[in-house]
Amino acid sequence: MKFILALLLYMLISMAPTQAIAQSNNEGARIQFEQQEYDFGVIDRKGKDRECVFRFKNCGSEPLVILSAQTSCSCLKVEFSRKPIAVGATSELRLKLESRKMDKGIFHRVVQIVSNSTKGTEILTIKGRCEEQETK
Repeated sequence: MKFILALLLYMLISMAPTQAIAQSNNEGARIQFEQQEYDFGVIDRKGKDRECVFRFKNCGSEPLVILSAQTSCSCLKVEFSRKPIAVGATSELRLKLESRKMDKGIFHRVVQIVSNSTKGTEILTIKGRCEEQETK
């Protein structure tokens, strides 16, 4: 019985490197952002909505599909294509910041991007300072 267990353990250990090599050859989709943080600077709380764009490329070996984008606050809206992004192709995510929904002061918000990439999840960050500017 001990012999059989030892044999099974040996087979499992010897197969592990083979599986790792097979997985590295079949890389899958891989998302690469040009930048992962955007600084809005000082924005007016009573001003217009602000937008920023995060561009990215599929650097993997399979089509990339963004499954969801979850924001850390209701003041952020995200737009992105639900179509697969081909290998080597680029696309973008648009973030819309609704300043009227924000509190005064320094802000730091995140967006969690879930995709079929090898990493699975990416985090994008926006920051700045929201103030009520005087009108004359």
